Amino acid sequence: MAITAENIEFHGTLSELYQLAKEGKIKTSLQGSHTRACKFWTATKILSGIKNAVILTHGPSGCAYGVKQAYKLTNCRNSGAAYEPIISTNIGEKNVIYGGEKELIGALKEVDKKYKPDVIFVATSCATGIIGDNVDEIMDNMEPELNAKLMSIHCEGFSGEYRSGFDLVFKQIVKLMDKPTEESKAAMLDTVNIVGGKMGAERTEVDTDVKELVRLIKGMGAKINSVIAGNCTLEEIKKAPSVAVNCGLCLDIGYAIGKSMEEEYGTPINSTILPYGIAATEKWIMGAAKYLKMEESAKALMEREYEAIKEEFEESKKVLKDKIAIVEGHDAVKSLSIAHMLKSDFGMRPIIFNFHPWSTEARQTSIDYLLETGLDPEILITKGTLAFGKYESMKQTEDELLDFLGGIDPKSVVYFGSSLSFPNIPLVDLNAILNRPRFGYRGALKVAKCINTALKYSFRPRSSVFKEMVFPKEEAGLASGQALTPKLSQDLPDCTVYAHKRRRGQCMMN
Repeated sequence: MAITAENIEFHGTLSELYQLAKEGKIKTSLQGSHTRACKFWTATKILSGIKNAVILTHGPSGCAYGVKQAYKLTNCRNSGAAYEPIISTNIGEKNVIYGGEKELIGALKEVDKKYKPDVIFVATSCATGIIGDNVDEIMDNMEPELNAKLMSIHCEGFSGEYRSGFDLVFKQIVKLMDKPTEESKAAMLDTVNIVGGKMGAERTEVDTDVKELVRLIKGMGAKINSVIAGNCTLEEIKKAPSVAVNCGLCLDIGYAIGKSMEEEYGTPINSTILPYGIAATEKWIMGAAKYLKMEESAKALMEREYEAIKEEFEESKKVLKDKIAIVEGHDAVKSLSIAHMLKSDFGMRPIIFNFHPWSTEARQTSIDYLLETGLDPEILITKGTLAFGKYESMKQTEDELLDFLGGIDPKSVVYFGSSLSFPNIPLVDLNAILNRPRFGYRGALKVAKCINTALKYSFRPRSSVFKEMVFPKEEAGLASGQALTPKLSQDLPDCTVYAHKRRRGQCMMN
């Protein structure tokens, strides 16, 4: 592989990058163009996953509008549930000077009377955080007058980076829980929670990853109390500490609530990386089975699941062994989990491309876990990653990747990443897999088939001429492979493909 040295920011192993970051020898801050959602957004994202709860945003109306459109409306639509509103105290310039406490008191009374929620979460915005409204005292005084339970969430956007919003809410949710008794624990000996859900309800018409994990838990004979916060109820949250074990959906996000429940109530936690692939799935299942005392049932489940995919999966492995997998690294946890799968299940050589050094601080839990398992994937960070721009779809980073690959045979390498990227090698976009799941045994087979299909059609150049042949009259930006003819839809990789008049590196919003 050939790439000019001046285009490389770092090329080595994950452990080497991790050590450089700890020693301050590589820049870990995000440049201005790489900004993430604020603490307010991530906090309200978790809160949106609790049913019959109203989020009352204490601040300007625009704060409520954004999270309502992005999260709550989507959650209700996915589950077919009645719309549950996000309300704003709608403070203005006058309130910023004199305070918005009167507006908060009035809003609490109105929400309780009109919507009759189980719980009202008051999420503070930057404005009310700066002026210092005494939200906690107001809520303490108001709670005896209202039917709903009240909880304040101090999630001013300036008070922490985006990850802190997840951790804050999950730790606050623990305060809603009831202390387990011997009777409640005995009644839930065969029951688990899945913790770390962060988008509310699952889509009703799709076999999602969470649904697959629920299916596997039930397949070994256990029960699910709740997915927190995945369309869970206040009653399920109250009972949550009495289960046999909390199973983390995501090692980083699920760990915050799992660890808090372990410290507060003694509820054990089973936490692994995202269960992409067979190796990670089996660790996840056996970790739960240990606390459920269902090891034999779990082994029988794993045998059944593997037997169902064995023939196709083993054939796929033969083709994929020793091939190179370039894994797009802007989603740190996902890229680490995919790298684990590709190495452990398929024997491929994963190279995580443009894993931003910022992730070494934000994703320490997942990095520590991966290194402890003995996997230390190769990392390539090019100059474009730290340039001013959207690095996962920049022409600069794409050109740097092509330089890195040099004259390599396209049949020996696969790119795992966004279809916004356009390297001239087989591409698999796991975000665009339409007939999911991607987790578990069925997910492992699906990924293997996607890789093989991408390799099978590696002879087809991803050119503007080809795009115009497939989409002669389309003006849209991106289109699913399943929008093609049935034959093309079956034969093309199950990922997103470019439509008419799209240039390499061009933003999909243009």
